[in-house]
Amino acid sequence: MKRILFITSLLMACLTACQQNFLELRDPTKIPTENLFTSASNVAAAVTGVYSQLQPIYNNSYFVFGEMASDNAYEPVSANARYFFSIFGVEENNPNLQTMWTDSYRCISRANTVLAHAGTVAMDTTLRNRYLAEMKFIRALNYFNLVRIWGAVPLVTEDLGADYQKAYTYGRTPVNEVYAQVVKDLQEAATALPVTYSAGDLGRATRSAAKGLLGKVYLTQGNYSQAAAVLGELIPGTPTAGNLASVHALLTTSFEDVFSTGNEMNKEILFAVRYLSGGIGLGSGFASNFLPTYSGTDIIKAGLSGGPVVRQDLATAFPEGDRRKALSVGYYTKGNSAATSDYYTRKYIGNGAPFARNDGDNDWIVLRYADVLLMYAEALNESGSSTTALTYLNAVRSRAGLAALTTSSPSELRLALENERRLELSYEGHRWFDLIRTGRLLPVMNAFYEKYAKIASTPQVPNNGLFVNSGGSLVQVQPYQVLFPLPLAELQYSSQLTQNDGY
Repeated sequence: MKRILFITSLLMACLTACQQNFLELRDPTKIPTENLFTSASNVAAAVTGVYSQLQPIYNNSYFVFGEMASDNAYEPVSANARYFFSIFGVEENNPNLQTMWTDSYRCISRANTVLAHAGTVAMDTTLRNRYLAEMKFIRALNYFNLVRIWGAVPLVTEDLGADYQKAYTYGRTPVNEVYAQVVKDLQEAATALPVTYSAGDLGRATRSAAKGLLGKVYLTQGNYSQAAAVLGELIPGTPTAGNLASVHALLTTSFEDVFSTGNEMNKEILFAVRYLSGGIGLGSGFASNFLPTYSGTDIIKAGLSGGPVVRQDLATAFPEGDRRKALSVGYYTKGNSAATSDYYTRKYIGNGAPFARNDGDNDWIVLRYADVLLMYAEALNESGSSTTALTYLNAVRSRAGLAALTTSSPSELRLALENERRLELSYEGHRWFDLIRTGRLLPVMNAFYEKYAKIASTPQVPNNGLFVNSGGSLVQVQPYQVLFPLPLAELQYSSQLTQNDGY
């Protein structure tokens, strides 16, 4: 799949020129997109182009929401727009909002174009149906991200084509309708997606990926019995286990193997956004970007500008003997100074660290089996089956080298799952979304800010000063901040869009 992305990039330069942002005007000098859908090979190229549009989303924006608006990570440089995610001071003109919005809707637009035109091309029916299912999966993934970040968002499921003015007629679709479309897309995708692919196609959406994402959607909606039923299809020994239950498993050799660039798309991975190093513009920036500000080339050869870095609270949250810590958190100090000391994640530099900035081979893992097990445990616990849920939580703890928990209290198990997800999935873009889903963002983050505002920075406890806003008062997350503001430019483009309350 990585090589396919590269080979297709030249053709997709033309297709990209024909695509438009949700509120971009069409350039009349470009070839109409529909004229490109004249053969099966063109459809294949267009499908690959949709996958390629996932790369900027996860390379540039997704982690800013998932990690930096949490107690996991922060941006130490106040001049960087990401800094305001660290102190919940994001305003509508923050460029990270616009980047996420634009890249997501561009990906949706590409998927809609394929869905609208692939049906008219003479080609193998099974292959066409698979392509359409892949597009529905990717469209659902994007809308799931958008609805969690902004709430009600414009729901566009048609190819706008030359009628770009129609884009301005879309207002914000109610949250329940967006979720209904996400569920519909994933259900339909799961019926046509294959269980596995050959080596050259690894990275395409599978039936397991659709089921895993659908389970997460149900969990987010609070539909716990449905979440358990769908997620159980992927796990051996559950009441709903089927042929998908043997496809994925925890890697028991080592935690590092999950993230190794020499072991990508391993048995634990349900879906990942793929990147390819080599100076061809398809590399990832995680290895070079997720490092301490002052480390220069001390850790990897690539130059870097620093941040986001690991918060000390995450670094000390790993219990004694946790096998995940060595890979999840590193510590860097320069001159034994609090100002130049930071914790950082090693998940993206353990193997194949790049020699050029933004040219890593590391994929971004969107869904993996440990996530599925913990989601299944959460769904069971919320459905009244706490004892059974504990089995799946302890499976993840066992791989980490930790003793099994024995609590039978649903409330205690709820907090144990919250903590286990934080440790297992740190720096994979889950923390903020988890706290939002469970209604725990305000109590967790406000207690966090209160605690560390009282702790002085030292080389061993670095950079704990990012707990006050621009007015000098202690940061406290407000209820309206469970959603982010819509980008200012989108409000200026369209009178149909309204801002979220509080902004």
